[in-house]
Amino acid sequence: MMDAIFKAKRIWWKWLVAALVIVSLGGLYACDESDNNHGVIIIIPTHTQTPKPTSTPAPTPSPTPTKLGPTATPTLAPAACLPSSSTSVLISGTDATSYVPEGRWGAASTGIEVVPIETKTGIGTGPAPTLVTTPNIVNSCSSNSATGQTVCVANNTDTYILTGSTLNKTVASGATNSQSFSGGSCENCGVVVDSSLNKALVTIGLTTGGPGGYQFLDLGTTPAFEPAIPAGATTSEDASIDPIRKLVLSPNEQGNYQIVDISGGTTAAKVFNNAVAKSPEFDSAGEDCTTGIALGTIEFTGDLFIADLTQAKFDTTTNTWSDTASQVQTFPEFAALAAGTCGIAVAPGTHFGVVTGEFGGNVEGVIQLPATSGTGTPAILDWVQFTIPDLPDATPFSMGFDPHTVTAYVSPNTGKALAVLTSTGAGSKPTFLAVVDLEGLLKAPRTGHIVNTPIPAGLITFVKAS
Repeated sequence: MMDAIFKAKRIWWKWLVAALVIVSLGGLYACDESDNNHGVIIIIPTHTQTPKPTSTPAPTPSPTPTKLGPTATPTLAPAACLPSSSTSVLISGTDATSYVPEGRWGAASTGIEVVPIETKTGIGTGPAPTLVTTPNIVNSCSSNSATGQTVCVANNTDTYILTGSTLNKTVASGATNSQSFSGGSCENCGVVVDSSLNKALVTIGLTTGGPGGYQFLDLGTTPAFEPAIPAGATTSEDASIDPIRKLVLSPNEQGNYQIVDISGGTTAAKVFNNAVAKSPEFDSAGEDCTTGIALGTIEFTGDLFIADLTQAKFDTTTNTWSDTASQVQTFPEFAALAAGTCGIAVAPGTHFGVVTGEFGGNVEGVIQLPATSGTGTPAILDWVQFTIPDLPDATPFSMGFDPHTVTAYVSPNTGKALAVLTSTGAGSKPTFLAVVDLEGLLKAPRTGHIVNTPIPAGLITFVKAS
């Protein structure tokens, strides 16, 4: 009897273990007649597999306000975001050539000096300058290194298109009046090329919708001007184009930092105004294209206006823009510049810029901008004042006139951020260009924010301009 009981228990445990195995495998129901267990039915509970959790789709984000221009940063052209100052630089392979007007607003001589400033063997190693004759006084040039063309404008409506040292074509702008600035008056007041569009922007005087305006010149097969864009105000002495965000920056002497949105096309431009507190007397626009940090020089002060275009808000109802992160930053050392901060240029693709005076003087400045944007209040990270030594002819360097004889570029040979400043002599004619190593000056021996003299060799190189 006991043997039968033990045998029954062994059978029972054997089936229990089997049941557990089957359960673990998701078994359902079993009936076995082996091992003398006839007529015994074992019910095994059905194991219900726990379903895998279904992933909850991410909520669809609410659409954010449309920003002006793309957020991606394409490769910058050699002239990107430079202002419409007097002087330009054309990059061709390992060569850099400057186009230097013989004139200025309302005065001086006709003609344009084509000055080789750099070759593969170094700065100042090129041939002598070539004078291009023009029928009228030229005040501003801008170059398109992608096509090899340079556009220069005269004080009247003449717009000259050059290749090398050849004047190929003259086109008349749509200026109908003169604009008046602290540095003179002009019908065509400045030019800046946007190589991404192969168009040149000319600031002009307008009788209707003025006193200032903007007009794009299409540099295609048959160059032609598009309809003028009335500014409803005076333009900047030096406007600039941001080819990434598709904006024209134009801070004027009445304290209005005007921005023109051309993201919808140059023939569908939208004008936005920003009446900055205390009406600073803006002289020139500037910008670091890589970050969208916009600048404005403020004449007769040591100050710079700084705004972050990535934080700017544009109101299409009031046609105004604002940036709560903007500020006016004061640089005591820049108060020594002739007429204060007037000209400015940031070497494209870098965070280094030059700040100059005007109408004489040999004291100028270098700035280093922040490498990021999008949060906080932008500010200049470092700066120095420096004194340009005497020229090779033993005369003092004398900064040129309006519309500001300064520009900047990146060396095609060394990759250095360089500024080009024009010294003028008798009759306001250019005499020498000073090619300045911007980062080199920031690293030079200094006392506070003033570079010690004599300036180390190689940081400033003079090139004969005429």
